[in-house]
Amino acid sequence: MTVKVRSRSPSPFEQSNKRTRRESISIKGIISPSVEELREHRQNYLQATPYRHAVVGGLLSDGLLESFVEETRTYGVRGEDGSLPGWGWEQKETDIYKIRQTPDLSSLDPKHLPEETLRALPQSAALKNALYSHEFRNLVRQVTGCGPLSGSKTDLSVGLYTQGSHLLLHDDSISTRLISFILYLPNSPLDAPSSSDTSLIISADGRFLKGWNPAWGGALELYPVESGEEVGLPGVKRTTKIDVKWGQIVFFEVQPGRSYHSVEEVIVGDGRQRLGVSGWSVSLLEALYASLTVRFHRPVEGEEGYEVEDAAKKKQDLSSLAQITSAPTIPFTPYNDEPPLGLKPTHLTFLSDFLAPSYLNPQTLERLSQQFAAASEIVMHSVLLPELAEELKRETEAVDKADYPDRLIPPQDLGEGDGWKLQGPTSKHRYASLSSSSSRTPHLHRILFELIPSEAFRAWLSVVSSLAPVGYRAEGRRFRHGLDYTLANGEDKNGEARLDVCLGLTWWADVQPGSDEEDGLIEHGGWDCYLAAPDENEDPAVYQSSRAVKVNGHQEDNELGNKPDTQEPNETSKGESSQADRPKEESGDGQGDLEDGEDQEDANGAIELEIDPDQLSPSDFDSDSDADADDDGPLLTQAVCFNRLVLVLRDPGVMKFTKYLSASAPGSRWDVSGEWEVGVLEEDSEGEEGKEVVGKVEA
Repeated sequence: MTVKVRSRSPSPFEQSNKRTRRESISIKGIISPSVEELREHRQNYLQATPYRHAVVGGLLSDGLLESFVEETRTYGVRGEDGSLPGWGWEQKETDIYKIRQTPDLSSLDPKHLPEETLRALPQSAALKNALYSHEFRNLVRQVTGCGPLSGSKTDLSVGLYTQGSHLLLHDDSISTRLISFILYLPNSPLDAPSSSDTSLIISADGRFLKGWNPAWGGALELYPVESGEEVGLPGVKRTTKIDVKWGQIVFFEVQPGRSYHSVEEVIVGDGRQRLGVSGWSVSLLEALYASLTVRFHRPVEGEEGYEVEDAAKKKQDLSSLAQITSAPTIPFTPYNDEPPLGLKPTHLTFLSDFLAPSYLNPQTLERLSQQFAAASEIVMHSVLLPELAEELKRETEAVDKADYPDRLIPPQDLGEGDGWKLQGPTSKHRYASLSSSSSRTPHLHRILFELIPSEAFRAWLSVVSSLAPVGYRAEGRRFRHGLDYTLANGEDKNGEARLDVCLGLTWWADVQPGSDEEDGLIEHGGWDCYLAAPDENEDPAVYQSSRAVKVNGHQEDNELGNKPDTQEPNETSKGESSQADRPKEESGDGQGDLEDGEDQEDANGAIELEIDPDQLSPSDFDSDSDADADDDGPLLTQAVCFNRLVLVLRDPGVMKFTKYLSASAPGSRWDVSGEWEVGVLEEDSEGEEGKEVVGKVEA
């Protein structure tokens, strides 16, 4: 395909037109729009949906922007050889985003950085000064009508989105933020091929290409309030998509519970080809989607327009956010009868249609029970009857093959119908949930609606966990690649423990446990992660940032006196979101070569249970517990999997999330997931044979 590249030409904002225009470029690089243009921007802002926002181009000179992009190519990776002291890109990944980001640009000051670094970043400082100049702040005020903006309290960073980068839904509501502001500077190397329907423009110095194809992802997505009211929970589908364009600026008022937005995953990268769309292909070398995010704050004391914050309004805003973050989930279904006392022959007969014979063996169940009691978690491989597992793999793979003709980001309504519904709110999660009979996934429906609610499965869970299930809620879930996730959430610290049960059914994740293939699955996302709850006095905006750093072993001291790096990734802040770095590798089976009939102690004094080779292999179940694990990192991680049942007794306050599933994944993540309210089994008080429930498990 011939590359469509043209030389630099004036933008529409630089060309003369019939409207009167004040053609002036200040020394700050700001291009002042005419009165008529300002009036038009203001009108568009007021009429924009799903909430007020403005999309404006041509406000900053290309000379300033191109020089800035050239300078960002010299940043390097912070802390590595060749990078500037105290500066550079940092890879950041949590439950809500994956992005490269610089430190706050307000640190471009002799108080925070050495002279060597400041001398190397003149264009970064120039752009920062332009964006926070009185002239530019006044322009923003004229378009939005927001009133005075602070010129001293800044929150400004440079973000870099490359292949796999994404930012999930949030509303930017933290502290005194008033206006969020995004400047897009997409660029590519000169030798990067382009599509026939996208023109990339050569920069003035001829060193890179400017422009972006919307099919490459990275669009800004705006979401409505689902109820249609002023504030509330967000809908599960976007209503406005703003594609990335060179020099384009998007800004909007920060409104708690209303200004919901996200950034679509960038799906193009080094050597990647996208096939099957309009007859063209792309192989883009180090294509970059760069954006500069600015957030204007309310004036601080001593500045024009400063007002004492209305305590009642602040409390009301926080209350609205609290309602959003504690959005209801599926209610528990209580069992009508007392917990069964062990597995009866009728239970075993019923379960034999679903579970592999090895997991119905009394000796095996006893060992599983002991292992769960010691670790409060267990992973059971090859748990389903082989014939049933093959049917599940066949039907879920067929659905994915039909729904995903390519690796592009799918439409947001994909998978709806045939018994499947989209679940929100997107401020907490998004995925498709099986709610009724399905012609395309009948075997998954059978597990959810026959096995899970049965008395036999309840009895089996009780035997394995030595707990008494008293109520449950469960879903058949489909995480569509390029779309779905859950964000970190959990029970209150003063609540009760829950028994989490998840049966992995992802057809493309049927790999050998502990193999290189399993390690490779991590790159696609979709993994589960458990995190300790934040301390009461810990800022939720930077929750566990220090823990994430420690996991990667990059803890840095502040010997240069740098301004603390507490800003969120560009185009974001989700105050209620937790942070966790890449997951620690899942531990191996840890069973060792044991003689039949022997139990052995490991180095930490824990009992390793021997496995009867006549019943199942060492890989048929394992525990991911690691007594030597770093207390500051994730408590437990589990990669996307197939035919694997994971049981975890989750303490009150512990948080859990499922990482966003990348568009690079071969298909959807499929599972049947639920949580059980559980009580403690104890001997009958009168000494009679049997057990009784004496209360729910509490902290």
